[in-house]
Amino acid sequence: MYRIGLGFDIHRTKERRKLYIGGINIPSKLGLDGHSDADLLIHTICDAILGALALGDIGEHFSNKEQKNKNKRSTYFLKKILKLLDKESYGIVNIDSTIICEKPNLSRYKNKIRKSLSSIIRINMKNISIKATTFEGLGPIGKNEAIACKTIVLLQKIEKNI
Repeated sequence: MYRIGLGFDIHRTKERRKLYIGGINIPSKLGLDGHSDADLLIHTICDAILGALALGDIGEHFSNKEQKNKNKRSTYFLKKILKLLDKESYGIVNIDSTIICEKPNLSRYKNKIRKSLSSIIRINMKNISIKATTFEGLGPIGKNEAIACKTIVLLQKIEKNI
């Protein structure tokens, strides 16, 4: 059996914050504002997995109201979600993500991001697609006031021998 999940996230940009995307620190004058490290790519992957499994969303599992999640690396959240995925006997077939931002230009970081995610999730880089686009100067994203991301994951049931 296959299941598909969709994740979406948007964060305001903020000075004096690091910009984490896909578990790596991207050099930038602006980072993302958030309770955790605000790694919106990892947040969308978590939400897509949880959605495919019908297990809610990242906020239900890691509330931004809880102090223990303050400034926590999003890779921690993803590793916890991957344990749920294993418990439900599903594996990730592929991940397809689009990051929407004006700056920084992410083209030279896409393979580094894919490598980082491949290492965390333990799937082949060939099964992880990272795309980046702009809003052509329109709206808050176009004015570099926010960055958004959307992700689709395909899961496959793993038959375990008893």
